Amino acid sequence: MNVSSGVNKDFGKGTSSIFLSPKRITITVSAMTAKKLWKRSAEEGRSLSNLGAYILEQAMASDSQD
Repeated sequence: MNVSSGVNKDFGKGTSSIFLSPKRITITVSAMTAKKLWKRSAEEGRSLSNLGAYILEQAMASDSQD
């Protein structure tokens, strides 16, 4: 990883196994978005992490269909 830029220059280089296991990421959202996510996760009975992953996966799936 290039520490100064935060860019992992080795990402995707010759390692297809990088996509075989879940990866942890960190994101920053507005206070209002965080509040809505916490509320929705409680209503759906799922963790915030699980809800975030679900929403991102749904967005990426619909993005690839366009």
